[in-house]
Amino acid sequence: MRNVFIDCGTNLGIVLSRFMHELPDHDFYAFEPNPELIPSIRRHVEQARSSARVEIFPSAAWTHDGTIDLFLGHHESSTVMPGKRVPPMYDQQIDYGSPVPVPAIDFSAWLRRTVGPDDHVVVKMDIEGAEYPVLTKLLNDGTINLISVLYIEWHHDRFPAMRRAEHDQVATAVSACVDVRDWD
Repeated sequence: MRNVFIDCGTNLGIVLSRFMHELPDHDFYAFEPNPELIPSIRRHVEQARSSARVEIFPSAAWTHDGTIDLFLGHHESSTVMPGKRVPPMYDQQIDYGSPVPVPAIDFSAWLRRTVGPDDHVVVKMDIEGAEYPVLTKLLNDGTINLISVLYIEWHHDRFPAMRRAEHDQVATAVSACVDVRDWD
């Protein structure tokens, strides 16, 4: 049995570093599609001075392997999902006119290859709306059952086209399989 922490939407690497200190017996995997943030993640990992195994994927956690458009905004609001509204507290709206193609990894397939049913897997997921298609795929193929604890920031309130019932359906189904903890 292994202890694994997976950070989907690693951003600057601050949270990853914190969990490296809190969970020293875990292996760490970090997914971040914004290429501009990868140097910060590497710095935070180095500064953590941990003996933990850390693997960084400069990719979006997604529903299939390939390339996907990343729409840039404030570093905390960039997304692969069209139609997102950014709260006014951020000084920068999302630029939907100039997408950046980035690598995408089929998170479900990667999870199946990387962890086993006896592993203790903690996932932090803050992927700016992409949690809905990613989690739906995990539910549909059963890989959701490989996750022990899911820290998640839901973004339904940032997508005017999304009905609350759609969010509730996914959140309820995930909560039936995994220990879900709100992340903010």
